[in-house]
Amino acid sequence: MLPNFTFERAAGSHTLAAAAQHDVRPMGAMHIANINWADFFRPAFPDLDASRAFIECVEAVPAATSKAKIVIHQAARMLWLGDRMDEVATGRPALQVLFQLIAAEAVAKLANNFTAEGESRKHVRLFFEDICSDSHRTALGKAFSHAPGGPFLSVREAVDCLYDIRCDVVHEGVYFTLTLTRPGDTLKWLTPSASGKGSLIAGITVQQLRQIVLEGAIRGAVRLLPAGSLCAQLAP
Repeated sequence: MLPNFTFERAAGSHTLAAAAQHDVRPMGAMHIANINWADFFRPAFPDLDASRAFIECVEAVPAATSKAKIVIHQAARMLWLGDRMDEVATGRPALQVLFQLIAAEAVAKLANNFTAEGESRKHVRLFFEDICSDSHRTALGKAFSHAPGGPFLSVREAVDCLYDIRCDVVHEGVYFTLTLTRPGDTLKWLTPSASGKGSLIAGITVQQLRQIVLEGAIRGAVRLLPAGSLCAQLAP
């Protein structure tokens, strides 16, 4: 006869069934592992077919040959997480900016084969000032101003302002002071500068910044493709 063992559960522990009852994810919510890459990057291309052709071409390049696929996937994951912030913290764009800058930093470090630690601000600057396009920098050059109509912060100042916002969230938990214009707003908003040097008028939306990072990620991936790669010709 088998001995009659009695198992005692530690106080405060939860069964899987009990944990499942506290799952707050909405029914059918998409998981980060199930991002459709072509759909995600569609806003950067003329149409879905063009996006799919580029993504499939990049994904066919072996990782040992190029890290372009990693750039595309990692940027999309971080931007996807940023998108989720608007669902759980509406009106707190600093949380979205955080993930957008994480994506920018990741792209720049991968594109520049950076394998050490730190230098986050440096690589965020590299992303916007070197990897992004002239049109992106034109938009960033009108992102923040000290007064209606200008003078505007330079691109470097605007990028540093965004990076300071990221640092406020990460290091201080300050995610609630930034105000950015939202689609449909007829007025631009006054927002405290993250550096504590007065207030700024924000002329950029979080959606516009997202689009810049999305398109910049593609440019970063193209830089890593082998010379003469057909994928580069499929990029927007």
